[in-house]
Amino acid sequence: MAANKITKQVIPLSPSRFAFGGGTKPISEVMFNKYDTDKNGSISRDELRSLCYDLGYYLSDDELAWAWTVMDKDGSGMIDYSEFAEWWKTSSRFEHLKMPNEKEAILLSRVAEICRSHDTHNTGTLDRAQFTSVCQALTQEDILNASEHQACNFDEIDRGHDGRINFNELIAWFKNVGLFDMCQ
Repeated sequence: MAANKITKQVIPLSPSRFAFGGGTKPISEVMFNKYDTDKNGSISRDELRSLCYDLGYYLSDDELAWAWTVMDKDGSGMIDYSEFAEWWKTSSRFEHLKMPNEKEAILLSRVAEICRSHDTHNTGTLDRAQFTSVCQALTQEDILNASEHQACNFDEIDRGHDGRINFNELIAWFKNVGLFDMCQ
C-alpha cells in the first residue's frame, strides 16, 4: 500500500490582516502620522517636541526654536510631510537639530543682520532683487564663495513658491550648501 503523501498548501494572509492594511508605508510616514495627533496634516511645535522626547532627544525651548527654523523650510509655521520626510531621511536627523556652536551662531547672527539690512520693507522676507543684494553682500564678506555658490537660484531657495525668500528658507539653503560645515 502506498503512503498517501499530503502536501500542505500555504495560503497567504489577506492584506487586511497586516498592520496598515497590508501596504508598505515609509517609516517617515508612519512617524509623521503618529505624531500628527490633531490629524491636520502637519506637525506642530508641541508634536515635534513629543516626537523628539519619545525618541530620547529632549529639546529645550531654544533648541525647539532652532529645530523649527531648520525643519520648517518654507516658513509656513507648520512642518508638512515633505519637510518632515526630508529631515527624517537624514541619518543624523537629531544632530541636525542641535543648536549652532559659537562660530555658527556668530555667522548666523551676521547673516541675519545682512538680511535685515536688505529687507527694506521690514517684511521678514526678501524679494528677488533684495536676495541678489544679500548674496552680493555675503560674497563681499567672504561668507559665500562666489565660485562655489553661484547657484544662488532664487526659485530653488523659495520653497514656498510665493516669490519671496524668508529666513527659514535661506537657512535651509545654507545648510544644504554646507555653509555651516566650515564652522565645525
